[in-house]
Amino acid sequence: MSNSLKNLRVGVVGVGTMGRHHVRIVSESPDVTLAGLYEPDAERAAQFCDLYGCNAFKSLDALLDEADAVTVAAPTSLHVEIGELVLGRGIHLLMEKPLADDVKGAERLVELAGVAGVVLMVGHVERYNPAIQKLMEMLADPREEIISIDARRLAPFDGSRCIDVDVLSDLLIHDIDLALEIADSPIVGVSASGRRVFSSQIDVAHARLDFENGCTAVFWTGKCSPKKVRSLTVTTNRRFFEVDTLTNSLALHTADSLPALQEGLCFMGEIRSEQIPVPKQEPLKAELEDFFNAVQKERAPIVSGLRALEDLRALEMLRQAIVAVRGDEVGAPS
Repeated sequence: MSNSLKNLRVGVVGVGTMGRHHVRIVSESPDVTLAGLYEPDAERAAQFCDLYGCNAFKSLDALLDEADAVTVAAPTSLHVEIGELVLGRGIHLLMEKPLADDVKGAERLVELAGVAGVVLMVGHVERYNPAIQKLMEMLADPREEIISIDARRLAPFDGSRCIDVDVLSDLLIHDIDLALEIADSPIVGVSASGRRVFSSQIDVAHARLDFENGCTAVFWTGKCSPKKVRSLTVTTNRRFFEVDTLTNSLALHTADSLPALQEGLCFMGEIRSEQIPVPKQEPLKAELEDFFNAVQKERAPIVSGLRALEDLRALEMLRQAIVAVRGDEVGAPS
């Protein structure tokens, strides 16, 4: 590790819904210095600088002059523009999901990071939910064939967050990322339907991915539900996992023996159900720690720019499938 990275200088771009927490966590992190923040809203910027004792820079370039790394929590429509400036300066970058608002932009950022030789990480915060991390650990040992994945992610529409993108880029991208990691196989088929409800973009969608290894993933996502839902189930031939990332809970149902046919009748062994202990952990804090470690210890983060690019390619296939069904009734992100 170079001397300059032993006490990493980290800047924060954007202090909205997510960015305000970035500022808090960076300011509290050991071996990291909050270099300052850049936020176009001067009043908001001053508020957080007063709270955390940092500098508010009047331009992104001025912040980059003082930073080894930055985290970006700006609107998705600005990700490519900001990312090009950061990576062009050879500065490590954590971009909150999604990496970009289209595949072409994401490819550009991945290319720039490779040329600069810096870390490009994307903040898929669900990867750091302790229930999800425990699920991934249990799926890896013992490793079994994944039969199916079912993800449901619903939220009320309040018009205050991520209004520059549709529900696919806002919510579904989380579950696409999880499904690609769990299935660990090329996509061979996609199908989807979706529609507008309260906005000019896709507000609700049902989708399916089929993988080369036989796994199927189905998704229900929407920003028009009166109830917030965050559930994920994974099925193998012996085990059934139920995750709720709102309550950070993980349930496991295990068949001690596989079904057996005797004289035309199916006999099923006993199924054991248990609640798996899940440690307490702030997912965003774990995400930022992963970024700091990736930079300081020169190792790959959990979600690299390349993985995030794969997520966007899968998302674009689903968006195209929706447009094929609904035609002009839905469109690409504005």
